[in-house]
Amino acid sequence: MCTAVAAVLALLLSSVSAVESGASMATASAQVIAPPRTQVDGSATGISSPEWKAVFPNRVANFNVCNPCRGSNPPYHVDQIVDQIVKYRPQVIGLEEICVGETQRVIGKLRAKGYRYYAAYGSVKNTRWGCYEFGSAYGNAILSAAPLTNKVDRRYSQGGSEPRGYVAADTTVAGKKARVFATHLAAQAGQANVRKAQVEELVTAVRAYRDVIVLGDFNTEPNAHELSPMWSKFHDADPACRPTQYLFPCKMTEDSTRPGGKKYDYIFLRNGGAFSSSAVGVHENFSDHKLIHADLVSN
Repeated sequence: MCTAVAAVLALLLSSVSAVESGASMATASAQVIAPPRTQVDGSATGISSPEWKAVFPNRVANFNVCNPCRGSNPPYHVDQIVDQIVKYRPQVIGLEEICVGETQRVIGKLRAKGYRYYAAYGSVKNTRWGCYEFGSAYGNAILSAAPLTNKVDRRYSQGGSEPRGYVAADTTVAGKKARVFATHLAAQAGQANVRKAQVEELVTAVRAYRDVIVLGDFNTEPNAHELSPMWSKFHDADPACRPTQYLFPCKMTEDSTRPGGKKYDYIFLRNGGAFSSSAVGVHENFSDHKLIHADLVSN
């Protein structure tokens, strides 16, 4: 009798253990097949959403990346551009002399380092030699840590020695919506009239916007007559640089035969507009142009 009771009890305990084991296995299975979480950029992954690294939300910059500097090692040139952006971490940066394929590679490498940027591409010509390994579309670009909308890409009616133009888009700077332009004007010393025509087209394009920032390599100094239409509506973020003051303490941005260089690169802010600058920086690097930045405040 006792033996029979013991057998029954053993059978009951074995059943309870099996039920508990099955529940445990079901829980484990539920964990395995649970739907993956989603990253902030919208891609599905089985890991937690990444924390994108912070940039300076009020910092804008401009950088002519020197297309000839890519030499025989274009991938290394891309790495150099990425290093400069990571070093100064602007909210928005205008780039000149860059290929569309290079910009795409820069975006990818920045994301791999934890920095999320968006791009507006501005292609003004095709050059397989100048863009070797990265397609052929060549010109300007805007990178922004905030999404870019209403993008336009325009080529000037006059190009000088080669086609030139601008790219523009809406984004956010210092917590405020802004229209940003990035441009590159004709390069040769004897092309002042071409630059004048380009500036007039640019001013026509920007006049409708109060909250506007114009970045670029204008290939001429502040006192040049072809820049007069810009100075009538804008001022440079560097308060020491203006038509009547284009030497020290105005910070030079381009290496040249003149000792100390020349002021060719600008961050133009609209007179009486949405932004003013609280600090500026001019930075040496691998290019023949310095990377320039301005920290802005919203008016």
